This record gives sequence, C-alpha cells and structure tokens, in this order.
Amino acid sequence: MASPTVSVVIPTRDRARYIGQAIESVLAQIYSDYEIIVVDDGSADNTNEILSPYIKNSGVRYERQDPLGVSAARNHGARLARGRFIAFLDSDDLFLPSKLEKQMALFARDPELGFVHCSFSKFDDRGSDLGARDTSRHHGSIYPQILHEWSVLMAMPCMLVRKDVFENVGGFDEQMSWAEDMDLWRRIAKNYRVGTVPEMLVKVRVHSSSTTFGKIGGAEGFKRYLDKAFADDPALSSTFKRRAYAKMYAKLAQNLLGEGDKDQMQIVRDHSLKALASWPLQINAVLNIFASLLPAGVRRSLINFSRSRRYPAVERESL
Repeated sequence: MASPTVSVVIPTRDRARYIGQAIESVLAQIYSDYEIIVVDDGSADNTNEILSPYIKNSGVRYERQDPLGVSAARNHGARLARGRFIAFLDSDDLFLPSKLEKQMALFARDPELGFVHCSFSKFDDRGSDLGARDTSRHHGSIYPQILHEWSVLMAMPCMLVRKDVFENVGGFDEQMSWAEDMDLWRRIAKNYRVGTVPEMLVKVRVHSSSTTFGKIGGAEGFKRYLDKAFADDPALSSTFKRRAYAKMYAKLAQNLLGEGDKDQMQIVRDHSLKALASWPLQINAVLNIFASLLPAGVRRSLINFSRSRRYPAVERESL
C-alpha cells in the first residue's frame, strides 16, 4: 500500500465533544491523499467511544499515550506519520475543505519552503464568528523579525510542514507548555523560507477550557520562549532583544484590557511597566496604562470596537 502524501496529526485529551467535528473537517478535504493520526494524551472521557466508528470506517489511526502534554502527543504523531508532509489539527478546531489542496499546490510551486500556513478565523461554541486573523504577511524569510511579532500570530492548525524539516529542527520542545508552536516556527524560519496561502482556510474554536483563556498565566511562558530564542542566537543585538521583550509585555497587557477585573488591570500596568523598562519608546505600553485607568464599561467598549475593526468578519468557504 502506497504511503499518503500528507499526515494529519490530531492530538487530543478530553475533547470527545469536539473531536468528531475535527475529523469530519479532514474527511471533507478536496485533497484526498492523506492519513489521519489521532494521539490521545490520556483522555478520561469517552473519546475512544467517539473515535471508534472513524477508526473502523474511515481508517483513522489511533494511538493512546500516558498524559505527557500536547507537544509530546504531536511529536509522537509525527513519528508515526507516513506522509512527506505533516498537518497539525487541534481536536477542537476545523479545516475548511480546500485547506490541504491549496497548501499542497503552493508546495508544488516552491518545494524548498519549510512550511506553508494560511490565515484563519475564530468562533465560539455558539457558532458566533469572532473575526478573521490575516497572517499573510508572514512569508519568505521571516527570521528574525518573527521574534518581534505579537499582534496576529500564526495558528497551529494553519501549518503544513515538510516532515524532513520538522525532523531537522527537532520537532516540538516537550519542556515548553507555552509558545511551543512559536518556538517551532522560529526554528524552522531561521533555516527555511516560509510560504502562505492568503485565505481563511482554518477555523479556531474559542472556549472556556482552551488556552486562549490563559491570558494571565502566559507571560512567564512567553518570556521563556524569547529567552530560549536569544540563547540560540547570541548574534542578535541587545536593542533587538529589548524591543522584542517590550513588544511582548505590551501585547500581553493589551490582551487583558477587555477583561475588566481590578486585579487584572494591575497586571496590565505591571506588564506595561516591564515593557517600558525594556524599551522606553514602547508607546503601546503607555496607552495600556492610561486605558487601564478608565471605567470598565468605557474600556470594554473601546476594546470591542478596536477588535471589530482589526478582526472583521469575512466571506469564506463553508464546511
């Protein structure tokens, strides 16, 4: 039996509610030369029961491991992959039907790319559209500039990577619980050009148990990401590093402004002061401090208006 060209790796833990939809979005792909590998990172719910018909009828490969974390699950799936390309899909997110087709077409035109990604949109459990995230500017030689990027980040399920490239850079760092995807992007981008399909080909789900809601606890993890990047590349200038830390802290502070809690506003100010300590010209940090002092209702209205302008709803293909 011939090996598939693409291996779609789906790590999961306790996502029985969503994983069927994720698999269905892969089965609906126009591009058909793929396999699906689900790595169960120690689920305690009925994930196995939900997966059973897909394993029996759709050839889904299923592997269960002790709970070692999502990076370990992704790496395990990559080791099992028979394809020359690997796509990663979180078990609560969705591919749109032309996702693999359009990305493989780009690889066919430029086979030396390290990975190809696409833009995406966000939605919640009610099906509400939370707007588009356009990441199309991230293409070509994006290192080291990617270390300064904190505005609209690439998303894990948007990636299609050459398996040999993934192996050459060492896969996911299993010691990282935050920014492990960004760490992989920058290690690949340091050595390879990056391609993008400038379309919304993925839907990312936002819900209360997703890491999207870990806005407060992420600062130390993102700092470790930058610390590691700078240790790996000591040639980067002190100015470059200071500006990267400043942008990171300023963006983390901005992400909290819409939450409204008094304690969280203190975190906004703390992050913003750290940004200014790294780079005194970080104007967004100053704006964050002023915004944190506004009445909660005014602040939320301003943030919601800003988000609606930055992340517009767009016409895109349906599932």
